[in-house]
Amino acid sequence: MNEISKTLTFVAVAAAVVLLAVFTRPVLHAVDPDDLRGQPLYPDFKDPLAVTSLEIVEFDEDTATVHPFLVKQVEVKGKTRWVIPSRDNYPADAKDQVASAAAGMMGLKILEVAGDQRGDQREYGVIDPDPKSLRVGATGVGERIVMQDKDGKELLALVIGKEVPDRPGLRYVRKVGENPIYVVEINTSKLSTKFDDWIERNLLGIETWDMRRLWFRDYSVDELNTALIQRGDVRIAYDDDGQQHWKLIEDRKYEAGKWIPTKLADDEELNVAKLDEMRIALDDLKIVDVSPKPAGLSADLKAAADFANQREAVESLARRGFFVARLENRVELFSNEGEVRVTMKDGVEYVLRFGEIAVGSTVKKDEKPKEGEEAKQPDNGVNRYLFVMAEFNPDIIPKPQFEPLPEIKKEGGVEPAKESKGDEKQPEDNKAETEKADENQPPKPAEKTEAELKAERERIERDNKRKQDEYDRLLSEGKKRMADLNARFADWYYIISNAVFQKIHLTRDELIKKKEKPAEGERGKDGHSDAPSDAAFPAEVLDKLKAQRPAGEK
Repeated sequence: MNEISKTLTFVAVAAAVVLLAVFTRPVLHAVDPDDLRGQPLYPDFKDPLAVTSLEIVEFDEDTATVHPFLVKQVEVKGKTRWVIPSRDNYPADAKDQVASAAAGMMGLKILEVAGDQRGDQREYGVIDPDPKSLRVGATGVGERIVMQDKDGKELLALVIGKEVPDRPGLRYVRKVGENPIYVVEINTSKLSTKFDDWIERNLLGIETWDMRRLWFRDYSVDELNTALIQRGDVRIAYDDDGQQHWKLIEDRKYEAGKWIPTKLADDEELNVAKLDEMRIALDDLKIVDVSPKPAGLSADLKAAADFANQREAVESLARRGFFVARLENRVELFSNEGEVRVTMKDGVEYVLRFGEIAVGSTVKKDEKPKEGEEAKQPDNGVNRYLFVMAEFNPDIIPKPQFEPLPEIKKEGGVEPAKESKGDEKQPEDNKAETEKADENQPPKPAEKTEAELKAERERIERDNKRKQDEYDRLLSEGKKRMADLNARFADWYYIISNAVFQKIHLTRDELIKKKEKPAEGERGKDGHSDAPSDAAFPAEVLDKLKAQRPAGEK
């Protein structure tokens, strides 16, 4: 076969292959956009409670950085819990929030198809924020939302883009890995990447009306000379029912190496405004970040005997402004900026120790504020470490007041009344006085029988036992709550903003202020006005009083 014949043969075979491919290829039917309107975007996603993982990925065009945030269910100490992996599995208050976010996504319906070409993604802002594929100076990048179930199966993977112009509540979206771009009605309010939106807001769990005492220990640590610098010690009681909520219990200053009791001067009083502001801050103590504690530190600070010798752990504490000292047979912790103790009516005492400034803990990469919002960085973003633990103070719980038991005298064991002699006569005047005195005295109750005394004794014993049981129950519940709180606080240093620190870390100069003088004409605390006395009476009243004066008196 010559070359021409071979060439023609190859051409014929190639043509046959092409024809075979043409006739056997699958037929692609174009989807009419009108057929998709009203259809659910994820028809198989029907159970919001099936979501066990939620990932939100944002892109910051100004810094060209990707901000991922993840909450998921994991096994922690034998229990399934929601955690934030980027915070060393810090507990997340995410069950209801994830369910709400999932329920909003579950009902998405396609309102219209905006485009189906890859080149349309930039225009509608639905480019996937994947750091592997993004180019420098990328624009039109959207927000990726991925929800998975316990088996790791994707229930939803969506890129949310720009808002539809002049149509509030409508956004362009695209399924991850697909080209069609849809218009849907979607609420993204639950899709926050802020750390404080996903944690328990009431860190301490304090109910302010249960507060009973505050103890301000004003001291600092001189790291260079390894010395504790004492300044002041103030204790204040709080009564939510009383007219005067705040009352000074004890006030001491540390001078010349000893504590000196101090009293309020006549022109001094408690700064109620500062105390009320602190009470509100404690009720809603907000944290901006967390950091794991060193291993070996127990929940109630009763560390193992060799803890103070664990160099790595001690240095970890010191870097955050907390210093270990051995006092007799126990290990005590002191902090850079002193401490505040808050005692509740159940005997639980919160111990708040204030440490060093937390460098680099302002807005984290997974806390990028939403568009139009400002980052919460009070005082130029200065934050401070907070060491929280709980102790138990049984003295705050009133001890039971027991009723004394009556003494039972057996019949025949009582000394008989003394009989008077027949030849002894009582003087008539004494007799009359005695009868008169007896008339003025209430009649003596009849002596109870042995059976009645026994029954009363049994009743009192039951009441006393009930009081003791109630007291023991309160002690037990207080100790249990202390243990539960310490288990919650055990693994973490907390980081608070400087604004919160300033509200709860009060010195004596802030706790006590000069009394304010009443304005002219304003009633003082005694209810009297500072204005001249005549101004308290109308003119006609003064005229009547003058008319009642005796004749000749001016």
